[in-house]
Amino acid sequence: MSVATTRPGSLWAIEEIRAVFVLCFAGLTSFSITLAALPAWAAQHGHADTVVGTVTGVMLGVTVLVQLCSATLMRRYSTRTLLIVGCLLLGLPSPLYLLGTDLWALYAISAVRGVGFALVTVVGALAIPRAAPAHRRGEAIGIFGLAAAVPMMLGIAGGAALTLGGSFAVVATLGFVPVVALVAAHPVSRTPLGGPANGSGPWRRVLLPLLIPAAVLLTVTAAGGGLVTILPLQLPAGGTAGTALLLYGAVGMVARWRIGHLTDRIGHRGLYPLLLVVGVAGLILTAHGLAGGTVATLMVGAALFGLTYGGMQTVLLDLSYSAVPEQDAPTASAVWNAAFDGGTAAGASVLGFAAGTAWSGDGALLAGAVAVAVVGIMGLAPVLARRAPAPTDREDTP
Repeated sequence: MSVATTRPGSLWAIEEIRAVFVLCFAGLTSFSITLAALPAWAAQHGHADTVVGTVTGVMLGVTVLVQLCSATLMRRYSTRTLLIVGCLLLGLPSPLYLLGTDLWALYAISAVRGVGFALVTVVGALAIPRAAPAHRRGEAIGIFGLAAAVPMMLGIAGGAALTLGGSFAVVATLGFVPVVALVAAHPVSRTPLGGPANGSGPWRRVLLPLLIPAAVLLTVTAAGGGLVTILPLQLPAGGTAGTALLLYGAVGMVARWRIGHLTDRIGHRGLYPLLLVVGVAGLILTAHGLAGGTVATLMVGAALFGLTYGGMQTVLLDLSYSAVPEQDAPTASAVWNAAFDGGTAAGASVLGFAAGTAWSGDGALLAGAVAVAVVGIMGLAPVLARRAPAPTDREDTP
């Protein structure tokens, strides 16, 4: 569809945005509900605790590899085709977890689903902003963020609880949801998201402007991956860890969804430094609470970092799209998604490991705060060099 003819108003009124949102929401639901459930399911079938986490590791590893080469696919195949294939690869294999419980079978099923997850996330992250008016791109990115954040907030905890309660069959069935969601695929564009390959700039020229936003995103999501790994391990008794993670997830979800309204109106120059300071402060407070401070300190810290974790995702994706020509937007989406998933996996592994050493959990979170501060400061120069949106770009308020 042509966004030029779309009347002012809510972006939800655009049929293609609603359709892509449904497909992405279903895909992320399938992914998130099995993410924490699979290690528990593998452990229940006798696999050692030292290897059960590799089931999700395989899925995320395949996801990142496919994301890195997905720009080529977006130039060759239509948005609808890629989203349909992604949903099928995510949903169809999910019930097979009930039949194949050997480690090699869990790896194979997860690898196929990783391909589907990569397609849904990379294509969805570009398809929704592309369907919106250009001056409301930040708001549209927030809508994609909502499609990802709600399932991740509810699905990870829900899938783990169902599996530990003996109801993995429900998890595997819910993992089939993307296939059912394909009934909504009709309004999705039948044209590729990217221009012809020969219209893209040289790889070095395209990738260089994306490196700093990707590095900042990788560092922030690594700290987030560390946080969600460390808190339950360091605070296994009571509901403190669960409450802190719920605050972190809820604040992050709202920030990721709504901050795009602000980037459309005032740009990134004020938001980026503010989110950076808030995020570092949040990690420091969380570490202090974990080291023996009050529960209130821990909760405030988790909520503050959640604000940065969610808000930075939208800001950095918008910055990535702004950094390259329109025909290279598929590459920007691919790099952003790979940095997000790679950072999450790296943070869970590296900071989670550090928490089990003499560093302990609070030391690992402080290391995350230092990394976010250092890499985030490196990103200040290109952000501050960007202009704020022109007044004419702020005219549509839903």
